[in-house]
Amino acid sequence: MKKSDKSIIVMLIGILLAAASYFFVYKNLTAETEILNAENAKLRQEVQYLQELADNKQQYLDDTASMNVKIEEIKAQFPAQYLPEDEIYYMIMSEKEHDILATSIAMANPELIAVDAVVAETVAPTTEGDAAQVDTAAPAQPQIQLYNTAVTAVVETSYNSIKDLIKQINTDENRKSLNTLSLAFDSGTGGLIGTMSFSMYSLTGTEAEYKAPTVDGIVYGTSDIFNSAKKKAAAAAAASAAAGN
Repeated sequence: MKKSDKSIIVMLIGILLAAASYFFVYKNLTAETEILNAENAKLRQEVQYLQELADNKQQYLDDTASMNVKIEEIKAQFPAQYLPEDEIYYMIMSEKEHDILATSIAMANPELIAVDAVVAETVAPTTEGDAAQVDTAAPAQPQIQLYNTAVTAVVETSYNSIKDLIKQINTDENRKSLNTLSLAFDSGTGGLIGTMSFSMYSLTGTEAEYKAPTVDGIVYGTSDIFNSAKKKAAAAAAASAAAGN
């Protein structure tokens, strides 16, 4: 074999080796490099996000503390439970504070109000070396449950008194809401007579404990739990005295 032929063969072998290196080594390295670059970019985004959480750690803690205070303030507006004596007591106090006679009252059983569960996402700092950790909890039944106890009463009142009672219901320290109100002029008394329905709300599953009301001046088992007869008699006597004058 001529020396020139040997040189050509060596050159061809070199070209083949270069081509093999390109296709089997360089291209594989390029593909792996692209994968690593993509993973690094993703990791850089995660590190940046965690760094932002770490930088805002104190703000999150302050916001959480503030929100917990607000939650406790809201929970404090709901008693743990309502029983019939609570509803009767509320109407008795309403009679005492306003010119209102409750001639009858109907009390429904507490009704559970459905509250949609939410996905709770919490940001919780871990160790000093870690920035933060984000946990997402699955939806679950809320431990705290809201109940509505509906009360319907037949009342005799005046225009100004019913306005005061509505204001009282809307601003009561324990959450209540007026549902319906239907009143008509009573020619016999010159006042208003009709039916009102309102809701009393309570929360179970909180730290609050049920406290039974203390009703002063009311004997259990009396036929006139609202003292309506006494108030009617007093009103009649006042009207008679006014007519005599």
